[in-house]
Amino acid sequence: MNTKEIKKPNLFIALLPILFLIPVMLIGVIKFDTPAQLPLIVGCVFTCLIGKYLGHSWESMEESMIETNKMAMQANFIIMIVGCLIGTWVLGGVVPGMIYYGLQLFTPRIFLLVLPIICALISISTGSAWSTAGTMGTAAMGIGAGLGIPPAIVAGAVVTGSSFGDKMSPLSDSTNLAAGVTKAGLFNHIQQMLYTTVPSFMIALILYGIIGMRFSASDMDVGQITSITDTIAANFKISPIIFLAPAVIIGMIAFKVPAVPGMIVGTAVGIILCFWQGQNIPDILNALYEGVSMETGNAMVDRLLNRGGLLFMMETISLVICALCFGGAIKAIGCLDTIIESILKFCHTRGSIIASNVVMCICCNFAAADQYMSIVIPGQMYEEVYKDLNLHPANLSRTLEDGGTLTSGLVPWSTCGAVYLATLGVSAFAYGRYHFLGLINPLIAILYGYTGLFLRPLDPSKPIGKELTPELFEEIKR
Repeated sequence: MNTKEIKKPNLFIALLPILFLIPVMLIGVIKFDTPAQLPLIVGCVFTCLIGKYLGHSWESMEESMIETNKMAMQANFIIMIVGCLIGTWVLGGVVPGMIYYGLQLFTPRIFLLVLPIICALISISTGSAWSTAGTMGTAAMGIGAGLGIPPAIVAGAVVTGSSFGDKMSPLSDSTNLAAGVTKAGLFNHIQQMLYTTVPSFMIALILYGIIGMRFSASDMDVGQITSITDTIAANFKISPIIFLAPAVIIGMIAFKVPAVPGMIVGTAVGIILCFWQGQNIPDILNALYEGVSMETGNAMVDRLLNRGGLLFMMETISLVICALCFGGAIKAIGCLDTIIESILKFCHTRGSIIASNVVMCICCNFAAADQYMSIVIPGQMYEEVYKDLNLHPANLSRTLEDGGTLTSGLVPWSTCGAVYLATLGVSAFAYGRYHFLGLINPLIAILYGYTGLFLRPLDPSKPIGKELTPELFEEIKR
């Protein structure tokens, strides 16, 4: 039994775990290329030492870490099913077919306008912005160079399209995490995201179209595009039948079917298409568990298609667990309460609260160098505040993505920035100004907060609050 008096952390001590994690994460991930899980574990240990200094028992901190991870159990379960779904969708020709048809949209004179759309389609079908950047993005950089378009502009269009598709895809790990941490429900979250990401993406496309008018595409070398489509056509049956799988998922979203059975049905459709492609049962089972491993003769196509399976998602799940342990630890010792109390001294209204939520997500990206932390920490901080304003959790999950995951590509030292630098050869310092989705989306989220547009109430019979109730503010201060 812990009889030691428990101290409340002041603002400096409350920020200390995050301030400690910044250099540990930067040095570990960027300098030594270590997985982000290890810096997070070190951050958990440091936070627990602070907790012991404040008088907390190990049992209470451990319990908080376990309880925090319980919030993401459904998300982790969905992520595992998504791994199986991706495996069957690749082997069944769904992902290759969507890439094939998407590349047919390329028209030389509107390269910059079409490029984000193609990247979005590929990212929606794979659930991965990183894979899209490493495949279609790599090809686009070569095409852009042949057109005389600056690499920073092409990279910005790739990151914008890839990020948009990732956020709209029920296959995305960060999308599932945001829905899981906030208990919003996956399809509720995606529906709510449409209100901010679609306008942002449309504005971005207009800007790319205007910029693209400055360049001539008459001499574009389409060799790389032809190589990809020919390889896909040689290895898969390409037919509109493959759109049955994404149509089923869209139908699940429209009819608000729970995410787990929705993903299972999508996987079942993928298995049927695998048989249609002529695949045998052992190959299908292998795709479900270990993912797809094939050699098409085209290295770029292989990098895009050799993925999926249950094991493919285990690294992501371990990262989520470590991130939530860190979030649970800082929550247990009172850090989140102190930070949110300090913020609410200046932010009482709905607009200022949502704006501060966006800023907090961006700060987490810059501080922790990982998009998962921009979901976990602000998600826990603002959960009760949104409820007090009668805001549905889908509003919170959307804001976490608007301010967090969609801006992660703007941080040069983050995991996203590092991946884009490695795959596109351009730093976020250069392409950041052309990553229009990441720049515009947070502003639209803040605008909705102040105007009340497209905010979903928690209780439809009651109006959405315009400022915090005195009861919650006093409870937080206590």
